[in-house]
Amino acid sequence: MREQPTTVAVPRPSHWWTAAAIVTVVVLFRSAVFVFWERAHFDADQAITGLMAKHLAEGRAFPVFWYGQSYMLAVESWLAAPLFIIAGVSVTALKLPLLVVNIAIALLLWRAFAGEMGLQPTTAIVPALFFGLPAAGTAARFVEANGGNVEPLLYILLIWTFRRRPLICGLVFGLGFLHREFTLYGVLALLAIETLRGNIFSAAGARRWAARMAGAAAVWMIVQGVKQFSSGAGPGTSLADVYRPQDNISALASRICIDPHTAVSGFQKIVGDHWTVLFGTMPLRLRDFGITSNVSQGAPWSAALLLVVVLVAVGGIAWSRTWRTSEFAAFLVLTALFSVSGYVIGRCGAVDFYFMRYELLSIIGLAGLAAWFLRVQPAGVIRAAWLTLAAAWFLFTALPHVQLYAEYLRHPPGDVRRTLIAELDRRGIRYASSTYWISYAITFLTDERIIMKSEDFVRIREYERLVDSQPQPVWRVARQPCGEEIMPRIWLCR
Repeated sequence: MREQPTTVAVPRPSHWWTAAAIVTVVVLFRSAVFVFWERAHFDADQAITGLMAKHLAEGRAFPVFWYGQSYMLAVESWLAAPLFIIAGVSVTALKLPLLVVNIAIALLLWRAFAGEMGLQPTTAIVPALFFGLPAAGTAARFVEANGGNVEPLLYILLIWTFRRRPLICGLVFGLGFLHREFTLYGVLALLAIETLRGNIFSAAGARRWAARMAGAAAVWMIVQGVKQFSSGAGPGTSLADVYRPQDNISALASRICIDPHTAVSGFQKIVGDHWTVLFGTMPLRLRDFGITSNVSQGAPWSAALLLVVVLVAVGGIAWSRTWRTSEFAAFLVLTALFSVSGYVIGRCGAVDFYFMRYELLSIIGLAGLAAWFLRVQPAGVIRAAWLTLAAAWFLFTALPHVQLYAEYLRHPPGDVRRTLIAELDRRGIRYASSTYWISYAITFLTDERIIMKSEDFVRIREYERLVDSQPQPVWRVARQPCGEEIMPRIWLCR
């Protein structure tokens, strides 16, 4: 068994600042198109989050959970509301807090790899880049304001950070679980680490976990009290107007499906379908991710490159047979394994491209695996070869981002929604109806200057009342032929 020395050279402060700046710039690079170009990646789900923030900023509603449900905290709307007050309503203001969250996650990863695991600050950048520079489709998901994609990663890292401060750790878990149940995977990973270490069986360990659960219970009780005042479906509504009255525990329990047959096929789909999309090896157009672009990502040979990166890392870790100096990395890997298992069990093996957001924690699992390998693998040919392969991988994931910048700076794609808004303005239309995906996006982008009610799936009931109360028949924007075709495949009729 080979052990790495526990003492490492202390880098100069300038190295820390330089490395932190590099990590920050990389996250800005892979996020900026989706944050600062509203047409790049915006849909009705994100519009709901933005409208919630607008209603909160104006004092018209008090959203505790996402409109239409009672089990996903409206954290993103509360973060965006102050920016709406200061800078006005916009897609950029909605997504800026998510950009900050992404930077915080990348820095927490890098800092733990360097500070806790003893990697040199510049070396610690490499494993942090698996989150800092993902495939373009995944990067868009990380700044997607649809309720809670990226936040579980932050909660999980904070759970580890405050593991020795059990009350704070419990408060983070309570908030994270109510926001997105996936935070539970981090707690399970921490429980596994402390069990392997033997700490959980001591009196101190029992007190520590009791304090953590007490903190989580306190958050739960506070939210259960506050939610009685929640605007469940927009201004002028309550939880009685919620179409799916569940809490987080019942929502989680309703998804559990213990079936060995579906589990086997589910894990096969994780490897062949989900991971190839998540890590960007499957050839796909960015349009498949809802990104307005003609750029593509992925290549048939790229899966082999990533597989070699993973297998060499796993082999190096197995050869070292140690984890004591890499507990943080083990925590990340365990979190990812729990996440994958929960995804398969929670969906009865039905791993679906369109529900990629349900399993994003594999990203930090790969980051942990890379950091673990770098911690236990001494300098030499194997380490140098692995770093070369990792560099090739990051160049591969960076290419679609570069192409996306070239497209948006030289020949930006047309903005269909803004063209539609211009057509409605030209006709003086202020009230209309359409499908979910058109109605709420247009209402948000016009700052509610144009109110459109949803014909199929209703999340904001106020718009129904306003449109239905109009003295004259309102206009309808349709995808099927009716009236006048005002844009390609978009019709306007009474």
